[in-house]
Amino acid sequence: MSRIACLDVPALPLQVLRRDRPEWTGLPLAVVADDRPQAPVLWTSQSAQRLGIRVGMRYASALGISRELRAAPVSEARIAEVRAELVGAMHRYSPRVEPDDERPGVIWIDPEGMVSLFGSLERWAQSLWGELGAHDLFGAVVVGFQRMRAWAVARTVRDARVIADAETEHRLAGRVSIVRLDLPPELESALAVLGVATLDDFLALPPGELSVRFGPSASRLHALFSGAMREPMSPVVATQPIAIEAELDPPDDDASRLLFCVKGALHALHRALEQRSLALAALDLTLMMEGGAAPHREVLRPARASRDATSVLELVRLRLDAISLPERVERIRLEAEPAPLEGTQLSLAPGTRRRDPDAATRGIARLRAAFGDDAVTRARLEDAWLPEHQFRWEPVRTIGVPRRASDDDPRDPPLVRRLMPSPQPLPSDDAGRPVCIPPITEMSGPYRLQSGWWAHGVVRDYWYAERADGALLWMYRDAALDRWFVQGRID
Repeated sequence: MSRIACLDVPALPLQVLRRDRPEWTGLPLAVVADDRPQAPVLWTSQSAQRLGIRVGMRYASALGISRELRAAPVSEARIAEVRAELVGAMHRYSPRVEPDDERPGVIWIDPEGMVSLFGSLERWAQSLWGELGAHDLFGAVVVGFQRMRAWAVARTVRDARVIADAETEHRLAGRVSIVRLDLPPELESALAVLGVATLDDFLALPPGELSVRFGPSASRLHALFSGAMREPMSPVVATQPIAIEAELDPPDDDASRLLFCVKGALHALHRALEQRSLALAALDLTLMMEGGAAPHREVLRPARASRDATSVLELVRLRLDAISLPERVERIRLEAEPAPLEGTQLSLAPGTRRRDPDAATRGIARLRAAFGDDAVTRARLEDAWLPEHQFRWEPVRTIGVPRRASDDDPRDPPLVRRLMPSPQPLPSDDAGRPVCIPPITEMSGPYRLQSGWWAHGVVRDYWYAERADGALLWMYRDAALDRWFVQGRID
């Protein structure tokens, strides 16, 4: 069963205020809508609540209760900035991180594949929880099975927890008071009148009647907590670039010395990737020239996303040997295109295979590094009428082990139509038949192909022709040009 981790920072705006105003430590705090006496109170600390200060109260009235109260507005931009800090920190522990759109203090993290790096879910969860302290925040990390139930459990603890099984999660979440679930105030008050005190009480209500009486938002909450509605994870991509720069003093254009400089920067780049539990999918290498010359940029892609700095350095060597620099290089910049670690990269003893597709993929990567990204291509079929437009060339990055279809008969191999790069014209005799050497002995056709009738139009009559030497040609006669062309051969 898949797992999900919930990082919950309760009352995030209030914690941001406390962090931004350390001189207010130990005093009752409140977050207000804006800086004026009649502004409503949005968040209150526990010490302020014990004094009787409540959410919704006017700031002036709250000050009348306690002159020790300290309050200030916290902007949405500031909250978003702190959330972005946390999301960036979580990306060091998982490539799949999703901040909750409705709850500013909640972040969802996918733990899949992390046990191989941290040893256990418990150690991984403790690492996440430790990031809260590093950012001067407090809260909980709960690794569970269902989003909203894991969050409900997180509302009752202030440490890192790993729930053993789904039944335990169901039991623990069911005991949570609805007061802790940040329900809309009107819904919370109405449920209190009905005697609904816990999440189990709330889920016992009929969903249909809940929607009629309290509206679609209450029905949606019921579906989320019960598991009837499961929202797929929508992770955000890490926006902070992973880049390293190195300066050359004096500037240099020798490929060997440039490679030595790249080597040190590349190892530092891989350490940054390792801290975020990521691999290198591509390396963006930019060489800044002296004298104001335009920078030279290369993008190198290893066979597979990995942390193997040696193989990437070999690709850099091949590319540096193949290019000619107009000026000496004064600065080198390396930027990584990150990717999640694959499970095969974490295995210590991979099984032996008769064929190693990774070896072929590494060879393709070396060819691309030495001769450019278009050095190895393959045909990709396209939807078009004309044969020469029914495919396009695309770069090859990976290769798999070929497999033969079960119904193939080696005694009856399929015919292969080999197209020429462009149709080759043929002369014709007085009777209008094509002429070639050796001569044509037999023809089969015509097979008409017509396209582009809405524009200029193309009309071709295709024929199969056998020459005296046994070669099979695929040719056509263009009606508009009244000429013969060889399109390809049949093997």
